[in-house]
Amino acid sequence: MVEGDAENLLIPVIADILGYPLEKYGVSIVNVGSTAFLRYSRIFLRKNLTQTIDIPVSIITDCDVQPFEKNKDNERSFCDKKDESEEQVKKKKQKYSVGYIEGFISPRWTLEYCIAMSFLKGMFHQAINYAKKIKNSEKNSLTTEKIAEADKQTEEEENSFEGYNEAEKAYKMYNLMLDESGKSGLKAIVAQCLASLLSISIISEKIDKENMFDTDLYQTTIDIAKKRKLKLKFESDPYLKYLVDAIKHAVSEDGMTLPKENVDDAN
Repeated sequence: MVEGDAENLLIPVIADILGYPLEKYGVSIVNVGSTAFLRYSRIFLRKNLTQTIDIPVSIITDCDVQPFEKNKDNERSFCDKKDESEEQVKKKKQKYSVGYIEGFISPRWTLEYCIAMSFLKGMFHQAINYAKKIKNSEKNSLTTEKIAEADKQTEEEENSFEGYNEAEKAYKMYNLMLDESGKSGLKAIVAQCLASLLSISIISEKIDKENMFDTDLYQTTIDIAKKRKLKLKFESDPYLKYLVDAIKHAVSEDGMTLPKENVDDAN
């Protein structure tokens, strides 16, 4: 269970990289479109709310501790809030987890903020600028010229981030997705672009870069070396580990065993 489109788009890609294609494990993604998980996840609980049906459920959600403070003029200033984030993760995990239902909470603010702090930050930055070009295009697509412009913009922005720590760089990167009102209509497009950049398919020479974002690469040959490299990075990255753990729980590859009371009840 996920709370938005970005997770809905990225989780299957990450699962493929980890070697757990969701469709082969009979795992479905349910996009709740909010944080009202209990309304749906408790379908998998029995009436006494202590015993669960033996179906593993992963709830993936944000810790939602905003890394900034506002002054009296409503102006924002960066504030890491690492300790507050860790405390919120504990609270949310306890709130959502019971039996086979387990909560997996982003260690910082949101999925996108965690990605911006992870080994994917370079790809994520590219994806943001590609998404902006796509959104502002009449045909909602990229051209070689627009890709070059986006790459140049990314390089210039990276240079402007020098001197900031990783958390503040991530904050500035995240803000690139927001409009003047502090909202973003880019998240789904950014996720789609990032998913394309994460593709573990061997791209044919016939497919140029501007077309790869609109091409179904699912049935193409897998680049085994790239897959292994990305798998190791995902599994070792502290900001993305919660996604890895959520996927492994859903496919029952985390050492999960059926609680005794559930076995007795099933019999």
